[in-house]
Amino acid sequence: MIRAGAAALGVAVLLGVAALGAAQGPAQKTAPATANPECPRWRDAFASMPLRMVSIQAGSRTIALRVKTAETGERQAAGFQCATPEEIRRYLILFDFGKEILTQFHMQNVPAALDIAFVKDDGKIFAISKMDPSPTELYGPLGPFRYAIEAHAGFFASQGIRQGEARLVIPPAR
Repeated sequence: MIRAGAAALGVAVLLGVAALGAAQGPAQKTAPATANPECPRWRDAFASMPLRMVSIQAGSRTIALRVKTAETGERQAAGFQCATPEEIRRYLILFDFGKEILTQFHMQNVPAALDIAFVKDDGKIFAISKMDPSPTELYGPLGPFRYAIEAHAGFFASQGIRQGEARLVIPPAR
């Protein structure tokens, strides 16, 4: 989930992106994310995200990526909420906010940890964070960004993608 806010106004609006339950003792059980009554809505939004190709330039390498795109409020709110662990391993989600904004993401209703890369309007990846499942924790960079890319935890490190050194390249729409 995304927590969107106009920093100057001090207003935060919950949009939506990511994870499941709080840490619990071994005797406690958490209902699966799909048991949430909002899951059909989030599953539909996730399924409707168009696929496209983008690339990340990391040093001398160019890494081609097939991503789901979240460019509308409903798709941005859905993110990986109520996704299966298999879907999280298979897909990346590219969030495009149309302009640089300052917002935060949550991990409610997401069953697995995620990596998130925050990207400036010029494509520079300036921050990468790990987000753990939590119904209350918020994640975001210290500055505005236009794009965010969510992937399974460990993805960016496994690809040699480092903050401050990599750049997102989005080909023009046809």
